[in-house]
Amino acid sequence: MTDYRNKSYGRNEEVKVILKMFQAGRDIAMPGPRRLGKTFILERLVEFLPSQGWRAIKVEIAGLSDQRAVFRELCSKISDNRNSSLAWIAQRMGQALAPRTDTAGPWYQPFLTLDHETYFERLINALNDDKTQRWALLVDELPIFLKALHEKGPEGIATARNFMNLISRLRVNYPKVRWLITGSIGLEPLAQIGKYMGVLAKFDTFDVEPLTHQQSKDFVQDQALNGALLHRTTVSSAEADALVSAVGWRAAYYLDAVAQKLSGEPTDNLALAHEAVELAIGKLIQAGEARTFGVWEEHLHKHYPDAERTIAIIVINKLVKTPSGMVADTLLAAINQSDLTRDTLVRILMRMHTEGFVACTSWHDDTQLITLRNPLLRRWWQIRPPQMTL
Repeated sequence: MTDYRNKSYGRNEEVKVILKMFQAGRDIAMPGPRRLGKTFILERLVEFLPSQGWRAIKVEIAGLSDQRAVFRELCSKISDNRNSSLAWIAQRMGQALAPRTDTAGPWYQPFLTLDHETYFERLINALNDDKTQRWALLVDELPIFLKALHEKGPEGIATARNFMNLISRLRVNYPKVRWLITGSIGLEPLAQIGKYMGVLAKFDTFDVEPLTHQQSKDFVQDQALNGALLHRTTVSSAEADALVSAVGWRAAYYLDAVAQKLSGEPTDNLALAHEAVELAIGKLIQAGEARTFGVWEEHLHKHYPDAERTIAIIVINKLVKTPSGMVADTLLAAINQSDLTRDTLVRILMRMHTEGFVACTSWHDDTQLITLRNPLLRRWWQIRPPQMTL
């Protein structure tokens, strides 16, 4: 297992800043595109916080569709900690860990047959009262769970609103427990529909940035030295520079994806290094590599309403042909839909920006160009443009 504490790309500064925010009583919303490293930061927090008197519980809820399942997952993650706090929390919740005379199953099983919301609160209360350490709940991909509720119709939207209001109340009543929520799809559009924007306003936003050029170089070269690459045990400095520049959007996932395709002998010659990287990218954008890029089109079809998805796909197809980018007014004219207003287009573009499809330096400046954010994804879409239907 890699020790990231001394790695430039280990997100150590981000982890320290988040700890300071927790210590200052801040709860955090961490939006951001898929593949940028949000989950990695959560995993680093789980590793780092115990040395600082904290314990973090990371819960992935993207595949869940009801509150009971969320509670079950949370209890399961606490159970995985397997330390003295587990017994203490179980006792605080009114169920001794051992000896047990109840039915077989995890320690929290009896609670699931009762009012799961009440026992969820009892659990948070137990974490809040822990005198030995502080607790943080790291809830990964909250918006996908909320969207699953929304898709059930008005009753599901009401459930989502109640769930968010519950979180808001728990934050107030049990202030020693900190919350961090992440999302790779827009949470604000859901909150506006469900009328729980007020809950979101109480979270401080923490933006995750791509790795720096040097961090990216260090990552790629370490991948080779650690035996993580298929065809290389060494990546030269020239090759690492060329690779990082070609990837453009410096997310570890895509840096690794290109590095895995590097072959041949390492070279310090800059021209040959660029050739090696270009050959690797050529292999990466072959049809058989759909798993690397197909998730982006799937994202559009799973998470965008039909009308917005149509606009988003047209925008992508226009920007694929214009690498230098287009301003919003030019895009509006190019889309050429009489019922599409500029405000609606900008709203869709801003969501696409949050979710990693496009980039724009400032949405308050009409002269700023809008471009595709991921150069590798652009090259994929040049060959296989996203389709209106799947």
